[in-house]
Amino acid sequence: MKISIKHYIILMLIFFTLLPFVLLRIIAYPKIQSDLRTVIMDNLEMVGNKQADIVSSWMKERKTNVIVVASNPFVADSLKSAGGDDSKATEYLELVVSEYGYKGALVCNADGIVTLATSEEEVGADLSGRDFIQQAMQGKSYATSIIPSVIALMNEFDEKEIGLPTMFVSAPLKDGDNVIGVVAFRIHVATLSNLLQSQKFGKTGETYIVGKDGYMLTESRFADNLKKTGGVRVRSALELKVVNPDNGKLAYSVNQCLKGKDGSSSKGYKDYAGISVLGVWRWLPELEWGVITEIDKTEVYGVAYNLNTLGWILLFGIAFPIVFFAYVVGKKIAAPIVELTEATEKMSSGDLTHRVQRLHVERGDELGVLATSFNAMAEALDKKTNEIEESEKAYRELFNALQAGIYQCEPGVEGTFTWVNQSCAEIFGYGSPEEMEGTKVKDIYVDQADRKKLVDKLEKEGASKDFTSYCVKKNGEKFYTERTSNMVKDEKGKPVRIEGVIRDISDRKKKEDEMQKKSRKSQSDNKS
Repeated sequence: MKISIKHYIILMLIFFTLLPFVLLRIIAYPKIQSDLRTVIMDNLEMVGNKQADIVSSWMKERKTNVIVVASNPFVADSLKSAGGDDSKATEYLELVVSEYGYKGALVCNADGIVTLATSEEEVGADLSGRDFIQQAMQGKSYATSIIPSVIALMNEFDEKEIGLPTMFVSAPLKDGDNVIGVVAFRIHVATLSNLLQSQKFGKTGETYIVGKDGYMLTESRFADNLKKTGGVRVRSALELKVVNPDNGKLAYSVNQCLKGKDGSSSKGYKDYAGISVLGVWRWLPELEWGVITEIDKTEVYGVAYNLNTLGWILLFGIAFPIVFFAYVVGKKIAAPIVELTEATEKMSSGDLTHRVQRLHVERGDELGVLATSFNAMAEALDKKTNEIEESEKAYRELFNALQAGIYQCEPGVEGTFTWVNQSCAEIFGYGSPEEMEGTKVKDIYVDQADRKKLVDKLEKEGASKDFTSYCVKKNGEKFYTERTSNMVKDEKGKPVRIEGVIRDISDRKKKEDEMQKKSRKSQSDNKS
């Protein structure tokens, strides 16, 4: 049976009309959806990892603060001269509490009795049974988990409340090598919640911390909604157990954290409100905390779902009615979608500044909605990336503002400094951190054996405290230093870097030498 030229042309027009749409539906749309999911998860993981790093840095800063205060001679003198005038030490503690936003500070003697505190009602209390006192008395700096307070504290409603979420960091107070007491800070946990909530992403994105029992330790971004629905009474911290309300079991992300696993989910799971979310989680073993970052699945995948619907509309709703103009219409539709594919690929490669320009967002059809949604998502991701970079810059500036020298260097005797703060650079006579970075670590030691001794200890034990060495500045001036160092290893146990805090103790060393000379002279006089 012969086909007339008329039918042949019609069939050819139908074929060439449908072919571009079929190819786009089979090849282009799935690729766009896949690329969108990749971009979304890459950025969510970047945000989640950054939030976990912020929590770790925040806690290290808290420990550094208490160590610095414990090293202040005012505090040790106030404990040694019990019953004397300790007003200077009290003023110093009150200044630190006010400056860094702590809830309070206290000093205990070797028996665990509070001898000095910013709150007078705590003076005389017996804290010998508390873990942060016991750990510090063993010569360790220590941070508790977030726990309910046993005394009444001022809450966010300006009311005194027992059971308010709080935590302590402590450090040993030493007289020479002897631990004579403990310095402890009470941390205002709300500052950590505010820090996490300040890093906003999307309308439904949030980051929170869970403890080893599955309870939320910081405030949910949606605490007000939880109160309205009866999910919590006062606050989510220490009240809300993060479980899937459909089955009463721990949410998937929490369950993974409590197994000590880091990870993410692009398929989604039910959160504590029963909403399907995408999540990224990091387990911080040193704190026994899980840092979880989540965002509603419908928010981030909405563009992909719209794109899928649009594909079917284009294929069945437009192609068949316009057979005569099939080629023109096909080309008109294919061109902007190809551009959208190219834009998605550029975003996948890291270019978040690219926008879809050729699609006119003013148009009222589905392509206009898609262009608007795509550009809005790209703008949000670009803004979030800039915010994260600014946050990282702020933390670098904060480390540079600290008085103690903080450094990171490569492992091994031949390692170089990879990062130092301003104080560290000044200690060794450099004008800026950039000038010191890249120099050999062993070059700061007068005795090269000291570097090998420290590296050997770090490789065996993982950490070193109060390591004293004779060092040399850039100009050749020699002086004594004391440092606390930590060896950071990857998941396979391979050393990645060494990081620590270093101080110039030349004045202290000089005083100790003078005291030793006086002691020897006194012994010599007694013998004679």
